[in-house]
Amino acid sequence: MKTLLIDLENGYKSIGSKETIKEKFGLPLLNFNDFTSFRNFIGQLWSRKKVEKEVKVGEVSVVQSSYEIIAKEGVDIDCMVIDTASEMSKKYSRELRGKAESLQLKQWGKLKDTLDNFFSFTNAIPANLIVNCHSKMQEDNENGVMRVMPYIEGSTKVDVGKWFDFVMYTKVRKAKDGTRQYVWVTARDEHYCHAKDRTQELPAEIPQDYNIVFDAVKKKGWDTAKVLVIGEPGSGKTLSLRTLTNMNKEK
Repeated sequence: MKTLLIDLENGYKSIGSKETIKEKFGLPLLNFNDFTSFRNFIGQLWSRKKVEKEVKVGEVSVVQSSYEIIAKEGVDIDCMVIDTASEMSKKYSRELRGKAESLQLKQWGKLKDTLDNFFSFTNAIPANLIVNCHSKMQEDNENGVMRVMPYIEGSTKVDVGKWFDFVMYTKVRKAKDGTRQYVWVTARDEHYCHAKDRTQELPAEIPQDYNIVFDAVKKKGWDTAKVLVIGEPGSGKTLSLRTLTNMNKEK
């Protein structure tokens, strides 16, 4: 599986050198200083194509229009990783803000619209997608429960999970022998309010191993899957990407 790692935080060293990543993932590590350059690059890999299809409902024919995302000629990518959505949204927020201290009301709206459009586009690419995101604690105003939210600038964070087949939260705990165990929470509860697994094949907690996730995807017969991983720095978001190299060997 050829994997394109977009490292927006320079956190790649936990999985190896740039040379090692290129060798193991099959594609070079990339970094972008601003959101616009990154978005334009994505547009050079995949493009939107309008598709019209005639559908019959009884004796009535109706033309249904939709858009599909297709890879441009020469593009061979099985999986794209964005590390992280938190930094991506910060970069775009800084672009909009310029030299001002904060965003204006219209800019907040543009921030949400642009990020929503970006996730809508990447949701439809003909490749697997893994998006890492930092977390932020937020108190529920109604019941006082502390919820673990994705750390994304603006209000996109409220419903960002709709663009993904899996939303998994990182958890680190100590084993009896003192070692650290890295797991993903896949089942939603009052704290992990975005967690989900559309395959309904995964236990509530699993080891941080992408082979487990994509085995569930294969079982369902899906061509691709979109994965959002939410967690604190140092909780395994980037480190777990090493398990993709095992999948690369199999292909």
